Amino acid sequence: MSAEPFSVLLVDDDETTSNLFKMVLDHHHLPLTVVHDAETALDYLKSNTPDVIVIDIFLPGMDGYQTLAAIRKNGLGTGSICIATTSYYTTDTKTEALTRGFNGYLPKPLDTDRLVPYLKQMFGEKQS
Repeated sequence: MSAEPFSVLLVDDDETTSNLFKMVLDHHHLPLTVVHDAETALDYLKSNTPDVIVIDIFLPGMDGYQTLAAIRKNGLGTGSICIATTSYYTTDTKTEALTRGFNGYLPKPLDTDRLVPYLKQMFGEKQS
C-alpha cells in the first residue's frame, strides 16, 4: 500500500455520500473535490487529473457508465483510477462495473473504516 497522498474526485449527487467522503478524507488529509453530475465532472477533468475518480452509477442525466465512457473517449483523467459506487446493486453489479471499464467498486452504504484503505489499495496498484 502506498503511503503517498493522492487526490480524489467524487461524482455523486447524494449529499449524505458526499458529506461522508468529505469527513473521512479530511480526517486522512486527502484532497477531495466533489461534483454532483457528469457534466460538471467532465468540465473539471478538462483541466484536472485526480488520482482516483469515484463515480456513482445512478447519476441524474448521464449515468455513471456513460460518464466513464465519456471520460475514456475524450482522453480525460488519463491515468486516473475509476471506481464505481451505488446504493442500488445486485450480486452482479461489481462484475458489470469491472466489465464496463471501472477499475474498482464500492457498494453503499460506505464502510467508513474501509474507505481510505480501499482507495489506498487501488492507488497503490496504479503505482505498481
